[in-house]
Amino acid sequence: MLPERTEAVLAAVLACPVCSGDLRHHSTSVTCVQCSAVFKLHGHIPVFLKEPVTIPPENHRSNPIGAEFETILREGKDFVLHIGAGVSAQRYPNCIEFERRPFRHTDVIGDAHSLPFRAGSFDRVFAFNVFEHLAEPQKAAAEILRVLKPGGSVAIHSAFLQAVHEAPHHYFNATEFGLRKWFSSFEVERCHVSGNFAPGMMLAYLMSSVINTAKEGGAALDKVMRLRNTTLGEWADLWAGTGHHPGGFEILQSLPQSAQSKIAAGFELVARKR
Repeated sequence: MLPERTEAVLAAVLACPVCSGDLRHHSTSVTCVQCSAVFKLHGHIPVFLKEPVTIPPENHRSNPIGAEFETILREGKDFVLHIGAGVSAQRYPNCIEFERRPFRHTDVIGDAHSLPFRAGSFDRVFAFNVFEHLAEPQKAAAEILRVLKPGGSVAIHSAFLQAVHEAPHHYFNATEFGLRKWFSSFEVERCHVSGNFAPGMMLAYLMSSVINTAKEGGAALDKVMRLRNTTLGEWADLWAGTGHHPGGFEILQSLPQSAQSKIAAGFELVARKR
């Protein structure tokens, strides 16, 4: 069960995602007083999705959100909407955890493109490692703007140089300029590289992804080891046109498309008008 305080807070801020009308809570559902839309409950959690709820795997892990944001939650001064909270370390009474799947502290299940909350409800919104998985990020940003109080703030982490993850729902790897475009209706206070995304972490993540993808793509162990033993200098020289193909180059080039698509530099698309 949700703590009584959380239930009371939810009742005060929830609104119909279809028409923004008031909601009436029942034992197994939530209904809109205005448009009569009906939303089911998953246990005690209201579900504002059209599709069935999917259960996350028990071994699902979520990245730490960072000391600065944990401090904000721990201090409890601001009312926070945490979109994509995942497997959070602990429940905070000043925080509503919003997800597409039910995790241990999830309060509301729904779609970030259509937040089921009243306008001007929250002091802060967190959305860490979420926006690369949204089909319409600017629409989600507009929804965040709507549910924030005047002067409220949003903090996000979003992928740039990262391999495909959580396929098929990985849509964007945004540059700084892409993030600023998505949040152009806000006054951006800072848009910088946080420690978890620093170049050293990027390189470690990408190299790990390349090795793991080669294994998953069926490369023989001896060929994977050849790939592991290459140097950054060899790859840099290849790109500069001053070196030969490093060991493992042909392995990566010959991986099946399903594997290449996880770590490729880009894609070619050819389409036809219907």
